[in-house]
Amino acid sequence: MKMGIVTEWIVGRAKEGMTDLLAEYITVSPLLVGVSIGVYAFLNMVSKGLAKLGVIGVFLYGGMIVITN
Repeated sequence: MKMGIVTEWIVGRAKEGMTDLLAEYITVSPLLVGVSIGVYAFLNMVSKGLAKLGVIGVFLYGGMIVITN
């Protein structure tokens, strides 16, 4: 099946955007890991369940920041 010029352009742009997004997320992941360790340690004083939710929140919020930049 042959793709049209517009379809090829859209697919190329999508691949380029996903590559850039993945590269940014990989770059920022050590920072997210460090922050999540601190959040886990702090919230673990209150509750283990809350600490796990805090770590998930750090990664979700960090992912949103990467997407918006």
